[in-house]
Amino acid sequence: MRVIRHTDPEAFLAAAAPISARGEASASFFVGWAHSLKRTPPPADERIYLATCEGDGVFGVAIQRDVGPVLVGQSDPATAGAFADDLANDFSGLCGVMGAPAAAETFARRWRELTGRSHALRVRLRQHVLREVAAVPEAPGAPRVANATDLAWLIDQHTAFIAETGVHDAPQRVAATMGKRVERGDFWIWDDGAAVALVGFNDAAPGFARIAPVYTLPARRGRGYATALVATVARDLLRRGKERLFLTTDRANPTSNAIYARIGFRPQSDDCVLDFVDG
Repeated sequence: MRVIRHTDPEAFLAAAAPISARGEASASFFVGWAHSLKRTPPPADERIYLATCEGDGVFGVAIQRDVGPVLVGQSDPATAGAFADDLANDFSGLCGVMGAPAAAETFARRWRELTGRSHALRVRLRQHVLREVAAVPEAPGAPRVANATDLAWLIDQHTAFIAETGVHDAPQRVAATMGKRVERGDFWIWDDGAAVALVGFNDAAPGFARIAPVYTLPARRGRGYATALVATVARDLLRRGKERLFLTTDRANPTSNAIYARIGFRPQSDDCVLDFVDG
């Protein structure tokens, strides 16, 4: 069993292909990120980890960028342990791991053996897939594609989303990349007298898109903005040729899970996020 680090996103995509058979929603992270790296190469100093592991009848895939956790998805647990061995050699400051519970737990246990850092469950996640948008109630106001005049507002609200959800992302990265994403049309806004909600997506992969983030101003929640906006964005992505859409929810949040079920998203697999802590 050997871990192979990939520097070419195309080679990584070819090597990681078997992971899609274990669940499209989970695999969409790996495929989507690799296509994003092809479309927009990262700065030379940004940390990128693309790896596969195969042997002894097991298979695994791992990705990690910048300050985020390592994603192991539906990898076999044995390969998750091998990824921990590989990463501990040069990145002991890793913040955490995300993946199917068995794989994530195996990685975390091995990480503690290697670095002395323990782990704590941060959130249990559910991966969803959509192929057809259901009818949803109308909401006051209207959707529109975000433009350059929305840039400061989008950065502020995306930063608020990171703080509220605990997602491992750097506000500096959000500010640095938001302009390019807005130019591409990657964000929509719901207006009701003013901007009240946003939805972003990554459509770099040819057959699908992954929707995130979804955020409504706290004072304007409960009025159907997010439901209407996600449904609008989903219809537009399908109309433009995407065959399926994916998103992630917190299993403990009944509101968001109900919203996405109403739109037509169906659960496919579960993950967990484990944070590494000292001591």
